[in-house]
Amino acid sequence: MKASFAFLFFICLLTSCDDLQQTNTKRISIEIIGDKQPDSIKLVSYNKSNGIVSKNQNPYIFNLEDSINDAYAIDVFKDGELTSKKIFLGGEAITIKAKFKPGTFSIDTVIGSEIYYKSLGFYKTLSQLDKKQASDSVINSFLLSFTEANLNHPLSFEISNYYIEKNQNYTSKLVDLKSVLEKQSEALKNHTLSVHRNLEDLVKKEYINLSTFQFYNREGTITKLDLSHKGDYLLDFWFVHCPPCVRDHKKIGANLNMFSNNAVELVGISIDTESDKWLDYLESHGYNWQNYRELRKGNDLIDALDVWEFPTYILINNNGEIKTKFYSFEALENYYRAS
Repeated sequence: MKASFAFLFFICLLTSCDDLQQTNTKRISIEIIGDKQPDSIKLVSYNKSNGIVSKNQNPYIFNLEDSINDAYAIDVFKDGELTSKKIFLGGEAITIKAKFKPGTFSIDTVIGSEIYYKSLGFYKTLSQLDKKQASDSVINSFLLSFTEANLNHPLSFEISNYYIEKNQNYTSKLVDLKSVLEKQSEALKNHTLSVHRNLEDLVKKEYINLSTFQFYNREGTITKLDLSHKGDYLLDFWFVHCPPCVRDHKKIGANLNMFSNNAVELVGISIDTESDKWLDYLESHGYNWQNYRELRKGNDLIDALDVWEFPTYILINNNGEIKTKFYSFEALENYYRAS
């Protein structure tokens, strides 16, 4: 036993520090190709506040405390100037080969991290779909499947952000993403890049009791909304001297069948204070759907719904659940086209 131990100890003495580094599974090595070298490189995990700095060596070695499964910022310093790159990594003992010149840092090869090349594939495919003008359903399907395929890595949040931005007005589609992300571990759900809290807020159900609000009708009488319709209500918040509102009304007037085909009751809510101008506008254009004017005495519907941008369209079902919001007729049209 003593002889065997002595032999093993002798072998360890022959092992160089570089060899020991090679066995560190939590090591990231950045090798700069070429003669130009930075003063230092800092590696920062997006889920950690502290970074690791490596100076005046090539390759630049970073021994991490945690396993490699994150998004990282590579900050390259030269003569006081910073060049930064975001990269997704996952694996063990990863080697990055990169090219550097002042103001430019580009990655040539990554060895030991499949997720890096998956991220490149994601951006490439998304760009191709955009160039081909692929339909929303095709792009959404791609984003959801790619998110699910990379569910155990923060790359899933990068993909999810594209999906959320594309579908922020479509609650049912956001619910689809939420159901995919629910499968993640609690640790990943609490990641710095996590979209869970934002997604939860977006799909949270909001309700309002429309029957409690009063308005002026066309006759100047104070009344309540006609809520006898059995389907959804689309509330159109607008005013006469709002150019985008006026443009949208022309499109609405030419597409009224879109509302009837989808069992939607259109209700105009104006903030105009001059009743004559409001009435003249409606009558001269033949806009005969339900139209009301806010009382502007406090506790108006626009206040309760926090409406400050015009036009704003809010879709509400007959139970008072706020389903979604739009800020242009085009967004509204796309919603029903995709339904």
